[in-house]
Amino acid sequence: MGNKILKTLTKNLGFKILAVVFAFILWLVVYNTDDPTITVSYTTNVTVENASVVTDMNKCYEVLNGTNTVSFAVTAKRSVLNKLEDTDFTAVADMNRMIVNEDGDKANVPIEIISKRSNSSLKYNEKNKYLEVSLEDLMKRRFIITADTSGKVADGYALGEVTVTNPNVLNVSGPASIVNKIDSVVATIDVDGMSMNLSDNVIPALYDADGQEIDTTKLKLSNTTVTISAKILSVKEIPLVFSTSGVPYGDNRVVEISSKPETIKVKGSSTTLNPLSSLNIPGDVLNVSGASEDITTTIDISEYLPDGVELVNASDATVTVTVRIEAYELKKFNLSTSQINVNGLDSNYDLSFDQSTVAVTVSGLKNDLNKLNTSQLSASIDVTDLGVGTHQVNLDLNLDEDNYAYQTITVTIEIKDKTKDDSENTDDNSSENDSESEGQQDQNE
Repeated sequence: MGNKILKTLTKNLGFKILAVVFAFILWLVVYNTDDPTITVSYTTNVTVENASVVTDMNKCYEVLNGTNTVSFAVTAKRSVLNKLEDTDFTAVADMNRMIVNEDGDKANVPIEIISKRSNSSLKYNEKNKYLEVSLEDLMKRRFIITADTSGKVADGYALGEVTVTNPNVLNVSGPASIVNKIDSVVATIDVDGMSMNLSDNVIPALYDADGQEIDTTKLKLSNTTVTISAKILSVKEIPLVFSTSGVPYGDNRVVEISSKPETIKVKGSSTTLNPLSSLNIPGDVLNVSGASEDITTTIDISEYLPDGVELVNASDATVTVTVRIEAYELKKFNLSTSQINVNGLDSNYDLSFDQSTVAVTVSGLKNDLNKLNTSQLSASIDVTDLGVGTHQVNLDLNLDEDNYAYQTITVTIEIKDKTKDDSENTDDNSSENDSESEGQQDQNE
């Protein structure tokens, strides 16, 4: 029985082997027709590892030619590749494998492409992919952050102190070609329409010497935001008040003090500004000793501002002051004695002047003298304790001593006793009457 089976199996063995081979080939054809091997392209981002290798060299790098993404072709069964997407691949550039050129300014870093799955069944057609980078000296600098504002505060208010805190300095590191261009770091706060103090967190901006903003994408900043605060102060307009020291030459006098501007705008807290009605400049600033003509000078008034008070416009600190000097002139008045007030005259006395007018000379500034007349002299004499007889007394003028001056004026007066004059007149009348009576008696006889 066994021989029969063996004979059957070995009979036409060549045909049978050929049939098996044919069947296998047919299976392969059918299999590959149903799930063929295909090639698909993928693109993914390149991840840099061990970048500290570059910074340890005191260098920094920049990816060139868009090589931070890589495209590659993968060959595998369609059933495998159909399940894969770009995100299923990672591309890694390890800086430890960096190949630097002779000049030291460029390098190529091999890129290793790895699939997150099915690695064994995948064939990568391009083996040599590189991340191209430029190398540059790494520079680190520290900058003080300058405070700035944008916008305009509300009407009736002014901008006070603007400060940057937390932090007020910024550390910047990056390519020397960029860091060297940095001229200033500025934090700007918007104060438009504000009437009270405010604070904000803002992104500092970097500027070159021409005021152009610098792109910070290639730089590393110690802080991405900083805190900036602005004080909003009240505003008040006050006049400037001046005084002088010293005495001008001879008969010259200070006529007027004027300034440009005459008023200034100051800013401060409301509690500081409310009691402030003017800015008084001390007299020792304007010394007119020996002056015989006008004095014009400039004064920095900022040093006379009270604590907590500032000028709204710093340019107003310089004020031009003119002190007008003018010589005294003389003016003569013919004063009628009827315009002289008599003080202290005994009620039993009569007083008379030896002249009907008195010459009075007053010195003063021309404008002041032009305003003066005899009635405004307010002339008077004092005869208190003076008895009957002829006297010389001083004439007093009631004038503003700051504006006018006059020399001593003496007038001659006569005082009579009214009661004595009345009794004498009565005696004279009685004698005359007696004489007339005697004459009539003689005629009758």
